[in-house]
Amino acid sequence: MAQKNNERGFVRCVECKHATYMQWFENPIIAECQVHHERMVGEARRICKSFEPSGVVDVSQISIQHFDHYDI
Repeated sequence: MAQKNNERGFVRCVECKHATYMQWFENPIIAECQVHHERMVGEARRICKSFEPSGVVDVSQISIQHFDHYDI
């Protein structure tokens, strides 16, 4: 029996199809959620009812926008 999204337990945003990714310098990857319109640490585990797997097996497979400065 398939589990509902809210019954999956902990998920990571780097594995979700609703996120775009960015990274400043060597800091952790930030995931910007297209559903909730907020940013989270991409590899942190969390509970999310909107999570849908992207099919990514390894973090090196995702497209990350890299920044070398902070905008003030």
